[in-house]
Amino acid sequence: MLTIKNCDVEELKQPIRTFALHVPTEWLDYNGHMNESRYLECFSESSDSLLVMAGFDDEYLNDVGSYFSVETHIRHLEEVVVDESLYVTIQILGMEGKKLHVFQRLFHVGGKLIATGEQMMVHVNNGTRQSCEPQEPLKGNLKKVMQYHVDLPKPDGAGRFVGQAL
Repeated sequence: MLTIKNCDVEELKQPIRTFALHVPTEWLDYNGHMNESRYLECFSESSDSLLVMAGFDDEYLNDVGSYFSVETHIRHLEEVVVDESLYVTIQILGMEGKKLHVFQRLFHVGGKLIATGEQMMVHVNNGTRQSCEPQEPLKGNLKKVMQYHVDLPKPDGAGRFVGQAL
């Protein structure tokens, strides 16, 4: 399994590829393309993969806490149909205290951008259900990624809001 610890620097100097799939028939809606809820599912899987790569596991979940999504903005840029091969990359835009801000891109395997997802997450103590700062090793590993991602160009679409011109 790929972890932040075994990534080389070059892998960390770009958005991290976190999730891939072939679109199954059951993901299609009545329009014959991927249902909008599945875009969120792809981005959710990508965020979860990043956290696991950074050291999130059952022990951390039970003893410390987890990240909860508090805001998500998805832009649907292209249609996706059955059996297409897709992958997601994730870029950390910011991490301060209990907040983690990420930007994700959903691509066709050929490299065409299909959708983007921007997400704000807050770290929460699962016992108290109150927000709190993450603990090691999760915190340090995410900060390690951020130190490389902070120098990447701001992704097209980051910070946009609903109704803003494409």
